[in-house]
Amino acid sequence: MNQFEPGSELYSREQPGEPVAQDPSLTSDMVERALADGRVTAAFQPVVDARAVSRVAFHEALIRIRTDGGMLLPPGQFLPAVQDAALASALDRKVLSLVLAQLRDMPEARIAVNVGAPTMRDPEWLALLSQTVRAKPDVGFRLIVELNEQEAVWTDPACGRFLNILRDLGVSIALDDFGAGATGFQCFRDQRFDIVKIDGSYGDGLARDLDSQALVRAMVDIARHFEMLTVIEFIATPADARKAIAMGMDCLQGYLFGRPQTQLEQPSGQDALRRFG
Repeated sequence: MNQFEPGSELYSREQPGEPVAQDPSLTSDMVERALADGRVTAAFQPVVDARAVSRVAFHEALIRIRTDGGMLLPPGQFLPAVQDAALASALDRKVLSLVLAQLRDMPEARIAVNVGAPTMRDPEWLALLSQTVRAKPDVGFRLIVELNEQEAVWTDPACGRFLNILRDLGVSIALDDFGAGATGFQCFRDQRFDIVKIDGSYGDGLARDLDSQALVRAMVDIARHFEMLTVIEFIATPADARKAIAMGMDCLQGYLFGRPQTQLEQPSGQDALRRFG
């Protein structure tokens, strides 16, 4: 895929079992209209600390579109229609504005936001972030920017400039969906990410999949060498969670610990422990 072609890599994939609104897939015009009408929103999913699963390390903001009937559409029902870089960047700016508002209003919150390749060349996205951080510097330190693992992005000079600006603002940088693409070891050495999120295809069924376990061990070892925090996605069962913890994972994300919610709330510690079993 061309590095500037919007697509499903712009946002994290949905975990198996994600409820889907019974609504036909949106066209590009429908997405633009939803954006203009203020119906683009974010849902927040907790990422928990593996050392104490009742404690939320941060939340990930996941894009949603609200239909005229009030249903929330996950990305798979509208991102395929987003074939224009300008529209993709506009969606990223909208989600960033929602996340920055949450960070301003909730000083204890830490939130991750996804960006696609077109946004790395979007001065408006960076201007929005820079203005907010200048007015409230702690927001930068509580924001995480997730970039999807795709080789073409890292070879683009715009990517390096984008990452340097983020670091200057105090923003943490996460490599998303590691293990699903073709990121080379040179990328780890050169980019020095703060966080590595291991693709959910490894987390889903981890306890019973010996091949996934071997690959996850290797990924954790690489992340530790480069002093990067590790997160594994799509954790849905206590068995998978225990296996991930035993393998040295720093954080866990998945339906076991919370589904995406439009209201940013701290999950109950007792509820998280009950789910963990």
